[in-house]
Amino acid sequence: MPDPIFPGKPGLYASMLVYALRNTPDFAVEHSEFYRSFRDFYGEVTGRRILDFGCGKTFWLSLLLASDGADAIGADTEVTQTARSWSKYRQLLGSNGLERTLRTAAWDLAFANRYYRRLEREFGKPLRFDKLQLAHIVNNKLPLQDHSLDVIISHEVLEHVDDLEAAFAEMRRTLKPDGIAYLYVHHFTSLSGGHHIAWKHPDTAPSRKVAPWDQLRARRHTEIPSWLNRARAADYRRLLEREFRIQEWRWLPKEGEALLTPDIRAELADYSEQELLHKGFIVIARPLSGAEP
Repeated sequence: MPDPIFPGKPGLYASMLVYALRNTPDFAVEHSEFYRSFRDFYGEVTGRRILDFGCGKTFWLSLLLASDGADAIGADTEVTQTARSWSKYRQLLGSNGLERTLRTAAWDLAFANRYYRRLEREFGKPLRFDKLQLAHIVNNKLPLQDHSLDVIISHEVLEHVDDLEAAFAEMRRTLKPDGIAYLYVHHFTSLSGGHHIAWKHPDTAPSRKVAPWDQLRARRHTEIPSWLNRARAADYRRLLEREFRIQEWRWLPKEGEALLTPDIRAELADYSEQELLHKGFIVIARPLSGAEP
């Protein structure tokens, strides 16, 4: 992965540009693999009302669900639209600021077409942008009725949510009593969990400039693509159990095991090896009933 070319935001953006130019098709492969793993777990999605919580500017998961026959909705705090228009960018500027607007416009103009072509190839059938529904999360509220969703799915989003308690309460409110939440969290304490682009693939392309677990140690490289809430696995579990019955907690594969030297392990003694070596986890949960505490 591209190490910082020079300090600060300019260095971050330069690294992001280099990474996107090299790896945009790989995003589509990674995303398709996640979708297939969800389908292997859940089964048929046709007719199911499914929310992609935190769909982002690419809304890839919502798009795959809609193209697979689901009644899919993508929701995000960022203004998301399938069209590229001045109206969209004006709304983004007013709602999410200049930086987010420029990043979304750059994606739309320079990378989106190549990404969606590869995504469609991996998916194996046409992408149905015309079936896609997109919504805006405002003040931590989902614009959806109570108990209206069969599934809420989220991929590498919750680590960016500033109010997890409110997010989980909204998920419980909008899920049907027999609905399910399928939540993939990129854990902050993992080697790549600090979201520095130089540690995107820690085992195959370790950074030569950013120290391992820098986000837990010296924090010399704080410029990252997006804000993180720094929540740990125990925080997620505690907050989730207020609203959900956790049915399964799957730790993702290990990464960076060879880089956890005895000196670093001693420095990070407050963290378990599970926290440090697993990229994250998938939580599968069902909402508590009204009678449950």
